[in-house]
Amino acid sequence: MDFLLAFALTGLVASSGWIVWGLSRGWARTRDRRHQVRLARARSAAELRQAEVRKIELDNETYQDFVRRHPES
Repeated sequence: MDFLLAFALTGLVASSGWIVWGLSRGWARTRDRRHQVRLARARSAAELRQAEVRKIELDNETYQDFVRRHPES
């Protein structure tokens, strides 16, 4: 019984470095994924704002063109 306990303890100590490495890599990947999602959301919001600004500019150009073509008499 002591042999099995010593064997299990030795195996745990020998593999603990790999366990810690795996956990740290998993944490880093999760953190990177969250960061990428935040960047994608910010990029998407910026693109939506730019599209809205462009729509306003096009509406203004259309109105100015209408005013030029149809001057008030």
